Amino acid sequence: MSSLATGSEQASPARGPLRDGVWFTGAAAVLLAAIVFGSSIGPAGPDWWRVPLELLNRLPLIDFDSGVTDGEWAIVWKIRMPRVILGGLVGGMLSIAGAAYQGVFRNPLVDPYLLGAAAGAGLGATIGLTIGRSATSGWPIDPVPAIAFVFAVAT
Repeated sequence: MSSLATGSEQASPARGPLRDGVWFTGAAAVLLAAIVFGSSIGPAGPDWWRVPLELLNRLPLIDFDSGVTDGEWAIVWKIRMPRVILGGLVGGMLSIAGAAYQGVFRNPLVDPYLLGAAAGAGLGATIGLTIGRSATSGWPIDPVPAIAFVFAVAT
């Protein structure tokens, strides 16, 4: 027998709980920073540097004056924060869809144009915009995204 190790017996980089914990902690820190940064920016409401202070002030057992009025906090909490949360959810869903495409085709460069899903969605949106506008003018929601989704699934 040879004393040389084969390719499958060679040592792989350490992948243990400590390394996974560092990645998880780093990802959580970046997510928290993105939420604070996204909720701090906007044309109306408090100054950008007051929002993190007010978020800290809203934690239990912490009490100080951040200088944010109730009206400004309503702008942050009812307008900016839903926008940030929705952006995070949409980004997460897009990453799951991309990972599913990559897993199914075993190709890290795959995109929605591979099967024509993006082209089908574009065709559905075009049809919804040109033909369906007069027929759906009284609807409470915009039907174009739903039509685009149906066409993407159909292709």
